[in-house]
Amino acid sequence: MPPTLYAPVKLTLRKQRSASSPEEILASTSSLLNSYFQPFLAANFRVEDAEIKGVLNVQEAPRILQITQLVTLEMAPVKINYALAVGTINTRLEEDECAEKGPAWTGVNRALKEAVNHRDSDIILRLPSPFLTRTVNTLLAVESDLRNNWSAAHHEAIKLARHGRTQVEIAELLGVTQAAISQRLKHARWERYLQICATISELLTQARWKMLLPWDLKKDA
Repeated sequence: MPPTLYAPVKLTLRKQRSASSPEEILASTSSLLNSYFQPFLAANFRVEDAEIKGVLNVQEAPRILQITQLVTLEMAPVKINYALAVGTINTRLEEDECAEKGPAWTGVNRALKEAVNHRDSDIILRLPSPFLTRTVNTLLAVESDLRNNWSAAHHEAIKLARHGRTQVEIAELLGVTQAAISQRLKHARWERYLQICATISELLTQARWKMLLPWDLKKDA
């Protein structure tokens, strides 16, 4: 039987422009993530040593995009670094315990270190395939640029658009014209953002297979 793969996730504060303390922000973010993602967690998100960490079941790895969107829209103007890896964990997982042993944790710690030092993206992934890792991180840099350029007005419209509201419905709820909502979503490049996220999610679904792609294999000289 093949080993069970998991997707550990880590978050740290990237930038803070809030009256709340870092401890309060981390606690609020952790609570928000647990409430939203409870059905998909192998281990709950919890705050430890100024970090938030949790474990997704590997098939739920694409939900890392929902995590970034949720925090961006609900915790603004707080900025977060995100790291995710896929691999095995060498310890039994408990609901509120995340002992950091195994390749998956090594991967996510390396990803977080890179995310903290990376100026172009607030999210870094480490996958079993080096090719997928490079490809997904390139797309995530674009996703990060778009998401971090959303204004407060963009946030208002996108919150509703994410839940399937039409532009007419969003306009009625926000008390503006449909044309204004269309302009907000266009300026936020919402359709392009969705296209990028769909591609990233499709690539991340391949992460559950613990194998290298043919072009990952190095040929003997």
